[in-house]
Amino acid sequence: MHKPLPPTPFYYNPKQVKAIVLGADPSNFTDKGKTRRLTKAFGIGDGDSRYFQGILKNLKEVGLGLEDIYVDNIIQNYLESETSNNKDWYKIAETNIPLLKGRLDKLDKSREIPVLLTAEKIYKVLLNDDIKRKKASELYSKESSIPISSLENKLRRPLIPFFRNKDYSLSNQELYKQKLSKIFNEK
Repeated sequence: MHKPLPPTPFYYNPKQVKAIVLGADPSNFTDKGKTRRLTKAFGIGDGDSRYFQGILKNLKEVGLGLEDIYVDNIIQNYLESETSNNKDWYKIAETNIPLLKGRLDKLDKSREIPVLLTAEKIYKVLLNDDIKRKKASELYSKESSIPISSLENKLRRPLIPFFRNKDYSLSNQELYKQKLSKIFNEK
């Protein structure tokens, strides 16, 4: 039995990209306990919007749409267990960072396009080892510096927490939404 091909990154026009949306990995067990194969990251365009629905809603809150984004996963391959239950996820993600960095550098050599992080695990693995990790609630507070400096992370790009968890829906995070709207409306 062979492994399913990983989903490819999603984008319309690389020259129009204003933000990179980064997921953890495509692993899912939503097809009666089996992996649902996705053709694009988060299943965008596969006719099942459940994986990207909340993210798209948040994107719209800051004035971005599908034509403005590049979507990828830190780990492109399917894993044996769901991200939140995978004890090896951080180790696997670490080995995939150079590959991701290469893909993103092809898209944006300037490294100026911000990366929207859809999960706290992604934030934790991408920060440089000497940088103190903050809790998600601290990242969304008005005191937190957003974007996270490119000097503080392994991708060498500005990072922006953009978590999928409903607690961080931008419709409930007015000050944070204003910060992000300002970032994307200046572009």
